[in-house]
Amino acid sequence: MCIPHGVAQKKRSAPIKKKRVQKSVQRVSQDIFEKGDPDFIDERVVPYEKKSEKKGLLSSLFGL
Repeated sequence: MCIPHGVAQKKRSAPIKKKRVQKSVQRVSQDIFEKGDPDFIDERVVPYEKKSEKKGLLSSLFGL
């Protein structure tokens, strides 16, 4: 049996999504973006070390 279009369900079976408030982030000036923040304090404990080339399995085992 076919159901006519006018007799469709009026209730929605899926939950209705609530609208979230959009969070705004303040834009940084172009000068600070290009040159970096002059008030930045580096708080890293270990200094950055450039990674050397990847070694193979045998060279890591035998120290070659």
